[in-house]
Amino acid sequence: MKKSYLILIAFLTFSNWIFSQANDCTDAILLCGNTPVGIEPQGVGFDEFSLPGNFAPPCYSFNNQTVWFRVEIDQGGTLGFDVIPDNGTDDYDFAVYGPVSDCANLDMSIRCSSTNPLAAGVSANTGLNATEADLSEGPGPNGNGYLKELDTQAGETYYILLDRAHGASGFQINLNGTAVLPQSPDFNTPQNLETCDDDGTEDGFARFNLLSQASAITRNFPNSRVSFHETLNDANLNQNSIPATTYTNTKVNSQRIYARVSSVIGPCTEITLFDLIVNPLPSYNNPNDLYICNATGIVNYDLIALNEGIINTSSNLVISYYRSAIEALMNQNPIQDINVPLSGTTVHFFVRNTATNCFIFDEFDISYQNSPALVQPAQLIYCRDDNMMLTFDLSNIEEEALDGLNPEDFDTYFYETDADRNNDANRLPLLWDTEAISKTVFLRSINSITGCFADESFEVQVVESPDYTFEEIQYLCIDAPNPKILSIDSGFDFYEWSTGESGSTLNEIEITQTGTYSVTAYNSFGCSNTKTTEVRSSEAATITGIEITGLNYPRNEATITVTGTGAYEFAIDGGPYTTNTTFTGLSRGYHTIAVKDTQGCATTISEPFLILDYPRYFTPNGDGYHDTWQLIGLDEYPGAVIRVYNRYGKLLKELGANSNGWDGTYLGTLLKPDDYWFELILLEGERVTGHFSLIN
Repeated sequence: MKKSYLILIAFLTFSNWIFSQANDCTDAILLCGNTPVGIEPQGVGFDEFSLPGNFAPPCYSFNNQTVWFRVEIDQGGTLGFDVIPDNGTDDYDFAVYGPVSDCANLDMSIRCSSTNPLAAGVSANTGLNATEADLSEGPGPNGNGYLKELDTQAGETYYILLDRAHGASGFQINLNGTAVLPQSPDFNTPQNLETCDDDGTEDGFARFNLLSQASAITRNFPNSRVSFHETLNDANLNQNSIPATTYTNTKVNSQRIYARVSSVIGPCTEITLFDLIVNPLPSYNNPNDLYICNATGIVNYDLIALNEGIINTSSNLVISYYRSAIEALMNQNPIQDINVPLSGTTVHFFVRNTATNCFIFDEFDISYQNSPALVQPAQLIYCRDDNMMLTFDLSNIEEEALDGLNPEDFDTYFYETDADRNNDANRLPLLWDTEAISKTVFLRSINSITGCFADESFEVQVVESPDYTFEEIQYLCIDAPNPKILSIDSGFDFYEWSTGESGSTLNEIEITQTGTYSVTAYNSFGCSNTKTTEVRSSEAATITGIEITGLNYPRNEATITVTGTGAYEFAIDGGPYTTNTTFTGLSRGYHTIAVKDTQGCATTISEPFLILDYPRYFTPNGDGYHDTWQLIGLDEYPGAVIRVYNRYGKLLKELGANSNGWDGTYLGTLLKPDDYWFELILLEGERVTGHFSLIN
């Protein structure tokens, strides 16, 4: 027998459809030949088992989502079927009645299956086959989903009741066995109807001639009739047919149509399908206007070079070029290049999709244009200011280079090298962060309409800022008679001082007050450098005293004390300066101490002061050196007396404060070399003793 494939499809989103349901026995779907069935099970319909001649299936209540099928036997034999859930898991139960004459006399079911496949651990497929022997199974885990097939006789009618106990998907039902069912009507398998979306609105919708499609399906089969439906459900239930005339698809680009083929001499129908396909017109890029730049004569233009840009790389599109619209429409005299007259020309082209045979005509113009005339921009000046990186602002260069041309008509790009410009690589941003060195920048201005371009370049010069010395701390001598001069190097173009003074030669100013001062020096490029100094006060020292320790050689010393706001250094008798205020190891006699301000204020020199001490020896030999023994400066101690003794205490000489000293004689006779003692008696009563040597 022929196998019948029945497909149950649940269209849950279209609950507003109005149609009769196959959940009533009287509306049972007749299974014929290879008829596919699409139905939306919805409820249980009429309760056939309320009739006195009908008995409900004993294995299950069958009150969820039911579908009835009718099978009429032309030639007897075995009859089986497979119910296959679309998702492989839904639980379908079934019962079989027959042979019967009508839905009012179903009597008792001859097969009943309500096995739950999940509980039984078996496949969700269910039905009748040749290997099973049982006639009923279920509910729950009982059974394996299959029962014994039917043995049928010619002329018998059977009803199959299906119920989806659990789940929401559809199913397929495949009949099998040796019994022969009524034959389906004959028809020609329809071809898809295709058209191009060339009605002026490319929206994926078009008009189709279904009358010619109906003729094609029934050609050579006079007993066949056809109706068209938008859904398989409508086709199975023979409802909501589409008029077989002109029809506009309701789904964009592609819509499936179901053709229900019936016979005027039999009860069976066949459902076939085809697609309404609205093919889009070829997608292409019209260059619109092309330009030849800076030509000196008539140019031959290669049109084939435009192919890739117009139709991209689509393998289904072909393009042809023509000199006129008539030649394009007639597909005559295609060209591959054209000599463009100086006045310009229009090129017509034809693009066809070889897969859909949809085509379109269009055109573009070719004319001559000149590149923009640019001027070289002035160099940009940037001051380094000790930066390793700088930001070059190129945002105003385009307008300067175009020299009056509208920048809106041009695209200008900047490059670091000429090679980058030629390859249009590594375009620079308008705010270019780069190393702080002078550079040449290359630019290209392209007319955004014609594509003609011109090149220029300009310099970016990085200039060093003025470099000069300006001490961070300086001093003003508050006791100086003249103002202090603040100065920096000369030779710069301009100077600005924080005092408000400025000028091209004003590299120094006079000040009379302490405080913070700054100066900004400018070079000829306008680069500047500002430095600041703090002017502090200082002054010459005032000597307040010198404390002397004498008569103690070599430990004679003098300590000086001073006042003043400066920092001071000290030197004795023209010696080197030191920060020490005490000088030791001083020789007898008069000394002076100089006090120097380290910040350059005046140096103060002390009055001569006396280190009173005696010589440790003398040589009265008449050679003019050390011929007498005396205390230098003793005359500053009026009334002082010196007495000289020999080692035995004999008084040899008494000297006054103004004496020229002792010549080593006693009573006119030069004494022999020896050690001698002295006694110094000051007026205040202070007494100092010591000894010295007489050496020949």
